[in-house]
Amino acid sequence: MPENIPIHRLKDMPVFGGLREDIIKLILDGSHYVEREAGEPFFLEGERGDSSYIIETGSAALIKVGASGQPHQIRSFLPGECFGAMALLGVYPRSGVVQALEPCRVVEIKADQLFSVYQADPEQYVLIFMNMARDLSRRLRDTDDQLVACLDELHCR
Repeated sequence: MPENIPIHRLKDMPVFGGLREDIIKLILDGSHYVEREAGEPFFLEGERGDSSYIIETGSAALIKVGASGQPHQIRSFLPGECFGAMALLGVYPRSGVVQALEPCRVVEIKADQLFSVYQADPEQYVLIFMNMARDLSRRLRDTDDQLVACLDELHCR
């Protein structure tokens, strides 16, 4: 388990909401820290994904390159937030690049660790995925609002 991460702090993070302490410990037993400097990617668009990440310190951003070749920052991630869950939920390649905006330390949670939760307690396993799905749903709503604001701006010109 990564050192110096208090379980009570993780319980306050949306992805761990409602999970028992023993389940959080089980997830963290096989996890490790990943550190990146500003500008360094955690993963690239199109890569196969088998893990998600929870930011402990620093911040990161999802970057997508448009048809013009121009990179666009779609959203940022702050401490306590999770990124990379889409690869676990949908078994699709990574949808974009996530890179550190500043020195960043994250906890990487592999799919294998989540499978160990399934083996130990299927209800808790379902809860983790429900938490991830709720978070992705919230982000999709935010993205919808951003898209409408952009479309309004284009039509107002």
